[in-house]
Amino acid sequence: MRTRVGFLGAGRIARALAGGLLRSEGDSWELVASTRTRESGEGFGKAVPQARLYSEERNCDLVRESDIVFLCVKPQEVPGVLRQIQPATAGKWIVSVAAGVSLAALVAEAAPSARVIRAMPNLPVLIGRGVIPYCLGPGWDAGDREGAKKLLRRFGEAVEIDEKLFPLATVLAGCGPAYFCAFLAPLLRFAAESGLPGSEARRMLLSTFSGTAELLRQTDLDPNEAVQESRTPGGITHAALTVLEQREWPETLRRALDAALRRAKTLEEA
Repeated sequence: MRTRVGFLGAGRIARALAGGLLRSEGDSWELVASTRTRESGEGFGKAVPQARLYSEERNCDLVRESDIVFLCVKPQEVPGVLRQIQPATAGKWIVSVAAGVSLAALVAEAAPSARVIRAMPNLPVLIGRGVIPYCLGPGWDAGDREGAKKLLRRFGEAVEIDEKLFPLATVLAGCGPAYFCAFLAPLLRFAAESGLPGSEARRMLLSTFSGTAELLRQTDLDPNEAVQESRTPGGITHAALTVLEQREWPETLRRALDAALRRAKTLEEA
């Protein structure tokens, strides 16, 4: 039996979620997305050619035809979209990935029998390796709660958290891929400028980082201990880390995270 999944909004996160579903094994999906602009519709159609596309005027049709609906519009558009589709949400699973939009706000605009999920997926959901913090609205029984977790696990690691922790989870997991890539990009540039071919540098660095992550996953090695084990006084790693410490790299990162958390909390309060 095919599960019908609708996407309200056809932007980057909707494309990533749709791609993650299609890459999950053992399931059959029927996908449809609604879009406000031609550009986003063309982008979704190119990324997910098997999906049907509706204009935003047919949002209610999309919801009626879907078993599960992913709400992927901009946060400021959520109230208007929910009011538009409210009659069609009865009995549906509504999964919102809109940053800063609370469960209470979502539940208030949905039909009483709708089941609402608030989630914050990150970019690797596209290949089924994402992290998806989530929380559930009222009305979920034990069986449906397990079903919701199973759905989100198709995109990677699903972690149910208290809603008050959403700003922090967004800063760490939601923004995490950008932090990693921002650190990786200068390493790749340095490698190229120093004479290492780009394809070899990319393969070497990605394997280094993924291998280190797997080491920490499979052992109880603390990251600080790993640094010290690699840092021989007077050695190469020590030389690099000394410069980073002189530039107050840990403190700079902490200030960046504090700024991100303040912004995330501001969105929650808006």
